[in-house]
Amino acid sequence: MNKQNLVYIDDFGLKGINFYWHKYAAKGLHKEDILNAGLTNDRVQVHEDIINPLIQVNEAFKERGYILFIKEGYRSKELYNVIYKRRVEKFGKEETDKLLNMKDMPHAEGKSVDVALWDPNEDKEVYMRNGDDGVDALFVDFYKGKENEQSKHYQELQEWVIRIMFDNGFRLGTKNEYFHFDYRPNEPENYSFE
Repeated sequence: MNKQNLVYIDDFGLKGINFYWHKYAAKGLHKEDILNAGLTNDRVQVHEDIINPLIQVNEAFKERGYILFIKEGYRSKELYNVIYKRRVEKFGKEETDKLLNMKDMPHAEGKSVDVALWDPNEDKEVYMRNGDDGVDALFVDFYKGKENEQSKHYQELQEWVIRIMFDNGFRLGTKNEYFHFDYRPNEPENYSFE
């Protein structure tokens, strides 16, 4: 990855945080781990090629009163490696392998983002899952077919976000997390809305 192609999203009016800057301890890492891997602040970086698509996503989210909130963009291979090591130590290999794509390391290209919805009036994240539902709720269609209103709401929000991301050239990542998208505009959509 040529770091010269990386830009900070906040320089373009986009909102976000660097997930591992804030959550390193909860994920089994030490401050030295992230610093040694090159993560030195809270600002989110992405490849310059995806700034305009992300701005378009943000505009689409505004139509329903939300804004785009990016929880992670570029992640160095060094950071991937230390995250994997520490998460295996804390959560075990099986649990870690469910979530981390160590084969492709998609965030290392700077063209992958973890997204959320932000309510600018309340100045807080709009949740698209119930944290009590565990790790399985991080994946698409966990709420599909469930009859309670909250589950239906989560499914509807996730599908709405997926549609907007698809419309702007992003595709779901290989792990099928509802929030992780790779910029691959020349590839077919990889989710069925039926």
